[in-house]
Amino acid sequence: MLAKTFTATVVGLQAIKIEVEVDGNRGVPTLLIIGLPTKTVDEAKQRITAALINCGIRIRSKRTIVNLAPADIKKTGSGFELAIAVALLKMYGEVKQDTDDTLFFGELSLDGSLKPIKGALPLVLAASQLGFKQVVLPESNRAEVSTVTSIKIILLSHLQQYLDASKQGFSLPGMTPKKFLQPSRMSSWLDGFDQIIGQTTAKRAIEIAVTGQHNLLLVGPPGAGKSLLAKAAHQLMPPLTQAESLEVSAIYSVCGLTMDGLVTERPFRAPHHSTSKLGLIGGGSQLKPGEIALAHRGILFLDELPEFNRSTIESLRQPLEAGLITFARNNGSVTYPTKFTLIAAANPCPCGFHNSPIHTCRCSLHTLSQYQQKISGPILDRIDLHMFVNAVKIPELTSSLGNAAGSELPPNSADAVIKRIVAAQQQRLERSISQLTQKNMSSNNPESVNAMLLTAEAKKLLHQACNSLQLSARAFFKVIKVSRTIADLSLSERVEPEHVAEALQYRRTHF
Repeated sequence: MLAKTFTATVVGLQAIKIEVEVDGNRGVPTLLIIGLPTKTVDEAKQRITAALINCGIRIRSKRTIVNLAPADIKKTGSGFELAIAVALLKMYGEVKQDTDDTLFFGELSLDGSLKPIKGALPLVLAASQLGFKQVVLPESNRAEVSTVTSIKIILLSHLQQYLDASKQGFSLPGMTPKKFLQPSRMSSWLDGFDQIIGQTTAKRAIEIAVTGQHNLLLVGPPGAGKSLLAKAAHQLMPPLTQAESLEVSAIYSVCGLTMDGLVTERPFRAPHHSTSKLGLIGGGSQLKPGEIALAHRGILFLDELPEFNRSTIESLRQPLEAGLITFARNNGSVTYPTKFTLIAAANPCPCGFHNSPIHTCRCSLHTLSQYQQKISGPILDRIDLHMFVNAVKIPELTSSLGNAAGSELPPNSADAVIKRIVAAQQQRLERSISQLTQKNMSSNNPESVNAMLLTAEAKKLLHQACNSLQLSARAFFKVIKVSRTIADLSLSERVEPEHVAEALQYRRTHF
């Protein structure tokens, strides 16, 4: 008797429906899985057989064939096992209810209990689009799908639960969705920003970068506080909205990193400089997301940027520009979103003291040239803000130790900065610019210059600066975008010359 159920697999972030067909014929008793399964799927035969036996099901002495269609898509992972088990139960007559409107996901233990699967969130989110009314998932995946309301979700901890419900003829209850709650900022999150001594100009650059999601390069001697500033930028970022949380969590779910629930804080990814291009960009034989996709809607911090392999750094060109990355293979393509804020840190030379007024640089001109050439012009052109971070002087460090507790917060304290960021972002939302213009702005459309509301004096200064500094078209629009962010921070409706002047200061490269 032919029986079938449905499951799905994730290719990138796209869910593809998989039809599970099971048929038993005369022949040598065996269980054969076809349809381009990987070794992991093929090994499921032993787990499924043991699970059915431990649920009291007698395995029939038949040559049983399991077909996973479509056959031209490679099946990988252990999430198909529950669907195969239910199809076998339908073939045996143990389950008689209609399952054509249900997707099944789950890995089986030998005793029949269900283990969590990777990619549960994108699979559930796509289920209704695939034409299904309900999904069956392991109980262990509850946390990451707890806020989904678009489809009925049935959670099981054991195969026996579904078998008993089928025999008794009642439907299993669906999960009650939870309301999405944004985490509130804790005062301890902001300690890092307030503990940074001095660095007023660098803090200002961090404020601008966070407000407008601009890429930032920090150059300075060892111990100047570059890494601390990057972490402080993450602490200033607002929590993810529900839509953003689902976007980020879907990427993390594919990697099996959402077992504790949705990602609600903006990611902060800081890969080591020995990270390979595959680890940073992603891809490979399984087309998995890399660090740039895991940093989506958050910060990608590349410390010691020149120490990264040059080809690894160059691979960031397209993701920085387009906000996504596509891996094309002979059997299709996979796309991941990569809308992250890049914050990079670097020493000015290998010894770290080039142009230092205190220490003598030990690097030869050839060594300095080789070091600085690791970061190409196209990469530097894609970075909005360039900041040299000077070392804090010892008297300033010493004087900070005697500050009285409870003194009035300075203008660049974390609380004051957050208030300015929130006000600037609110003004940007309320500004009468259409969404189409906002999209054009990010794609370097010339019409967006007028939409930025530059005054005539600001346009004149920008024109003069472009001629004298020989800015590229990309740099031209980046200056405009940074100027608009600075104007928003000052709650100015129009971009004035002083806003453009400050933005131009951040175009001075230090390589």
